[in-house]
Amino acid sequence: MNNKKATGKYIIVKDLDFNDYMKDLSGELRLYDTLDEACETCGMYEFKDVLVMKVEFNHVEDED
Repeated sequence: MNNKKATGKYIIVKDLDFNDYMKDLSGELRLYDTLDEACETCGMYEFKDVLVMKVEFNHVEDED
């Protein structure tokens, strides 16, 4: 997955060390389209303490 596809999406991570995050069946980072969808997932899986984060920006250096 490239970073551009994550912009504007929500992710669920265990902590700011990013040592664990919500994955799909293929083991890839799971992206959520809305905050509600991500928060509902946290409730469904009864996570005790996780962060829901929104990807706001994707910085790309010019390759000139």
